[in-house]
Amino acid sequence: MFLYLLVGVLGFALVATIDQGGEGPRLSRRARLVDLIAAEDARVQVLRARLDTLQGQIAGYERSSSQGEQRLQQLRAEIDRLGSLYGTTEISGPAVVVELRDSSLRESPTGDPNDLVIHEQDIQAVVNALWSAGAEAMAVNGERITAASAVRCVGNTLLLHGSVYSPPYRIEAIGETGSLVRGLNDDLLAKQFRVFAEEFKLGFRVDVVSEVTLPAFRGLIAANHAMPGAA
Repeated sequence: MFLYLLVGVLGFALVATIDQGGEGPRLSRRARLVDLIAAEDARVQVLRARLDTLQGQIAGYERSSSQGEQRLQQLRAEIDRLGSLYGTTEISGPAVVVELRDSSLRESPTGDPNDLVIHEQDIQAVVNALWSAGAEAMAVNGERITAASAVRCVGNTLLLHGSVYSPPYRIEAIGETGSLVRGLNDDLLAKQFRVFAEEFKLGFRVDVVSEVTLPAFRGLIAANHAMPGAA
């Protein structure tokens, strides 16, 4: 049960950079996404604090030598599970793969060219739905997502962990595939994006695959330290 709760903690903490452009119908969802991201960021802090606490407990058991050996092994197993969720280890398993593409239209029905490209809020809507549905690990265009990941659209490209990616955007989520597909179908923001995808001829394809391997996060994860007695 603890593991499933931690999956919720890893709700996509991607930081949205808000364009100063037009506020067409597709861009009006930003306020709700900002609130969601802020809430998930707070829960990420809980996960980081838990990791720090476990590391401290392991150090204490190691100092006490053979005493508490069974508890030490349990803590190490829990650290391994958290590492998988936090993106620090490679992971393989069945997955749902979502591909997002820019529109095939030359002109938008509304006259706003922003309607014809995939924005960061579109990626966030899909990824948040997958996290909420129980995804154990995720990557965007082969780049492992961590709790501290930030994604930004720069023109018609995606900036993630300092690297630039062009569409199409491939989101791979490892987990129980039936639950992940249902999560995409039931999530409000993901359903809204489906409507926009149909209206503006954006690419939105969902596939179930028997196994994918997601690499470990290749960058640095900033350390936060838990304070004794902190709530």
